[in-house]
Amino acid sequence: DLILPFKIGDFAEAKCFDEGFKGAWFRSKIKDMRVTESGHLEYYLEYIDYTEEANEWIGVFQKNPFNPACLEGKSNGSTEIMLRPSFPRWYRGQHAPKHFPKSEVIARVHDAWKVGDWVDWHNKDCYWTGQIIELTSKNVVEVKFLDHPMGEGQQCLAKKKDLRPALDWSIIKGWTVPLSTGKREKLASCSSGSSSI
Repeated sequence: DLILPFKIGDFAEAKCFDEGFKGAWFRSKIKDMRVTESGHLEYYLEYIDYTEEANEWIGVFQKNPFNPACLEGKSNGSTEIMLRPSFPRWYRGQHAPKHFPKSEVIARVHDAWKVGDWVDWHNKDCYWTGQIIELTSKNVVEVKFLDHPMGEGQQCLAKKKDLRPALDWSIIKGWTVPLSTGKREKLASCSSGSSSI
C-alpha cells in the first residue's frame, strides 16, 4: 500500500482535465478526505486562487478522459496522479540559503532560462507546464505547452518573471528534475536537507 503525504489542512496543487485547462496545476487546500464505496481515495479541495469556485472532491488517481485509450473505452488507459504537495521554494543561482530544515525541499535554477528548459508558466491563476522554444527578448520567452491529451498544446509568449522550473512529483520518488534538451545537463537541482536528488 502506498502512503500518501497529504493530510487535512495541507496546501497542495491539483491537476485539471477540464477543456481549456488540461494539464494545468491549481493551488489548493485540503479540507477533508474520504474513501469511496469503490475504494478510491478522494480529497475535498478549496481552490486558493479561484475563490468563486465551489469546493470539490477530487480523486487522487484518475484516467485522462481525453486519452485516446479512454475515449475508445479501453481499460489500459493511463492513470494519472491529480494531487501533489505544494511546489517547493526555489531560488536562482547562488541565492539558495546554505542551511534550511532537513525536511524541506528546495529547488535551485543554476543559470538563465535557455531554449529546451521545462518551465511552469503562471497564467490565469494556475501553472502550465511547457518547454521554452525561443528567447524572444530580454524579459520574454516563447513556451510550447504539453500536447493533447496531456495539455492544451498551444504556444504562448511568457514573461520570465512568471516562470518557475518545472518539476515532476511521484509518490515513490518525490520531487525530481526533468532533463533539459538544451546543452546543460539539468534545469535545476533539488535538495532536501543535505542530500541532492
